[in-house]
Amino acid sequence: MRAILTLTALGLIAACSSGEKDMTQREQIGQTWKYEGGGTGGKPKVAYIGSANTVQTITAPDTFSVMLVQPMTNGEKDVTVKLVGAPFRCDLSDCAVTAVTDDGKEHRWKGRMADTNDGIEIMPSQNAYEAIAKAKTVKVNLAVGKDDRTFPFQFNVEGLDLKS
Repeated sequence: MRAILTLTALGLIAACSSGEKDMTQREQIGQTWKYEGGGTGGKPKVAYIGSANTVQTITAPDTFSVMLVQPMTNGEKDVTVKLVGAPFRCDLSDCAVTAVTDDGKEHRWKGRMADTNDGIEIMPSQNAYEAIAKAKTVKVNLAVGKDDRTFPFQFNVEGLDLKS
């Protein structure tokens, strides 16, 4: 009995001393722009933001999306949209996503599957960065899972600042 009480007490001490519960990946990413890395002239190497919404999929009850904007050395910006919690799908012969900016314009951005197969890397020629930089919100429709069901992920993109 004494051994059980000792183990219980040790368990309670460990639980109490661990501090706050670990943040989820979605909480760490957040829904406002974050900047990482020191690029040339102190400019960030990448900016990223999490979607304001989650969707329930077969693989996760809280699948969300992340948008990354990466300045390139030639001044252009590469945009990547990724899924977290579910497999990303696109037609490899015509990998594209549709997006709607808050001005009501629909955009079709073509790209290639991200190196990690969890999203789409949109080439600068598709003008995704320009649309994002002018918008307050962007909804990106992503095909999820085997049945290619499409879900809209909304990003509150206002405030993107790659100049500082």
